[in-house]
Amino acid sequence: MKIAIGRSSERFAANLEQLKKESARQIKRSFDSIVTIRDFLSRTDSIDESKHYTTLVSKLDSVEKRLSTFEESLNDRVGKLIREYDKLKSEVDALAKERNIYKALYDLSMEISSQRDLGDVLPSIIRTTAEILSCDNAVLQLTDDQGAILLQYQWPSKNGGDKFIPSKQIIDTVLITGNVVCIRSDDDPVEGIVCLPLLTGEETLGLIYVSRGGQEFGQFDIELLKTISAKISVTVESNRLFSDLEDSRQTLVENLREKYAFDEIIGNSPEIARVLAVVADVAESESAVLIEGESGTGKELLARAIHFSSLRKDKPFVAINCGAIPETLLESELFGYEKGAFTGAVQKKPGRFELADQGTILLDEIGELPPILQVKLLRFLQSGEFEPLGSTSVKHANVRILSATKRDLAKMVKTGEFRDDLYYRVNVIAIKLPSLAQRKGDIESLANHFLKMYTAKNSKNVRHIDETALNYLRGYQFPGNIRELENIIERAVVLCKGETLVSEDLPEQVRRSGMAEMTQPSNLTELKELKRKLWKKFMEPVEREFALRLLDECGGNISASARQAGMHRKQFQRILKRHKLYLKEPNREE
Repeated sequence: MKIAIGRSSERFAANLEQLKKESARQIKRSFDSIVTIRDFLSRTDSIDESKHYTTLVSKLDSVEKRLSTFEESLNDRVGKLIREYDKLKSEVDALAKERNIYKALYDLSMEISSQRDLGDVLPSIIRTTAEILSCDNAVLQLTDDQGAILLQYQWPSKNGGDKFIPSKQIIDTVLITGNVVCIRSDDDPVEGIVCLPLLTGEETLGLIYVSRGGQEFGQFDIELLKTISAKISVTVESNRLFSDLEDSRQTLVENLREKYAFDEIIGNSPEIARVLAVVADVAESESAVLIEGESGTGKELLARAIHFSSLRKDKPFVAINCGAIPETLLESELFGYEKGAFTGAVQKKPGRFELADQGTILLDEIGELPPILQVKLLRFLQSGEFEPLGSTSVKHANVRILSATKRDLAKMVKTGEFRDDLYYRVNVIAIKLPSLAQRKGDIESLANHFLKMYTAKNSKNVRHIDETALNYLRGYQFPGNIRELENIIERAVVLCKGETLVSEDLPEQVRRSGMAEMTQPSNLTELKELKRKLWKKFMEPVEREFALRLLDECGGNISASARQAGMHRKQFQRILKRHKLYLKEPNREE
């Protein structure tokens, strides 16, 4: 269309230039004729009167004829130029209108992709729809299976006076048939009405109802409304699926908390839910468990949860940090010693394995064990036997081994720092604890948990955390994980002056990091980069969990998963490919 308008504009300019040249020639010729007549009149004394009159009339007739012809030609050309101008103006106006529509649709799509709360995005959608189509009234309804209204948004939203009420007959027809209804009233002035269903598969989620006076809705308007209704349907269905996923995950976590001793593990994020599901599966077994994770992620807390959810929960739970005790003392701490075993051993002392008999022992930071103790630990794991220092008798202990480490034991095995046979003994079941940066969804619940703890401990009256402060916490990477978050909240509670913990109570490094995270983009490139980061942090894990849940529920059948999600098979396959699930699990194909 832009090319056509450009050509029309060039043609219009050429015609206008030609008209100017021809008009100049005609005017010059007419001027020359008038000059000739004037010269002729100046010579009338020497010319016969009758001949003079005849010649004068002839010349005047000739001038009049040329002027008449020029006037007709000028009128025709000017009329043609006016028509060309009106056509060109109409095309430019149409292009501007089309550009505005596409811009509005683009802005709407961007808002839909960035918003997850229907309460934020749907009013904006119905307002934008009304503005694009110059509607007097627009209504968006979300309904249940029986047609009952769940949510309704109206434009313009009126605080007082008569409220616009759409036709119940039209609404019922659309909800029952699932077809578009377009009506042109016979009243004067004309009123146009269009009502479209919001469809996903064979299900009707609701409808859009628009009306305007003075002009009925054309086919272009209806197609535009269909495009908008399809975007709304995708938004509503995605929100519903996300809500169902969130509810399912929270239900799973709550069920696990009721069944097992997980009350001290705070969080409902997908990452922690997966960890708790694995813990629930292994808690009642006797197998050795290796818990891997960065410092401050709660490895000991998880080990306690495993113990108190096991059949040994009424027996001792003993923890020892292998990296916090000097190598010379560690053996005596693990296996105990007899009186006189070494200088200062004035009495017999049982070791941690003996104290943990019939219970559970946690070997925290097992990667710090020196080679000699790795050999002795391996012997105990194989036979359950050990010898205290200074003793010649062998003792037995029935202990379940839980190990924890922040180091990469597999890599240490390759470098010879850790025995491979011991590694395979302690690594029967491995549980990887996510860092706090990987479970951002739990930051708010963890922060509120620590807020209550340290408010009570410090006799303060801090009740809430300001939303801005929470945003700073969400934007911080927490290299110290949950332990660092706990320290930050304790410090903030001590410094807090009122009932609400605000951003000024947080450490400078948290505010600085959060500010960098929340910096507003200044151009399109920065906007795209920010969207990419937000998608990777927040939406990517949700989409992956959504796809995995569908595959699990449908036995790995891709077509069935796509049908259940209300999407095309190829669309679902793209999600699998994006998360490399389809490539890793080819057997899930039909």
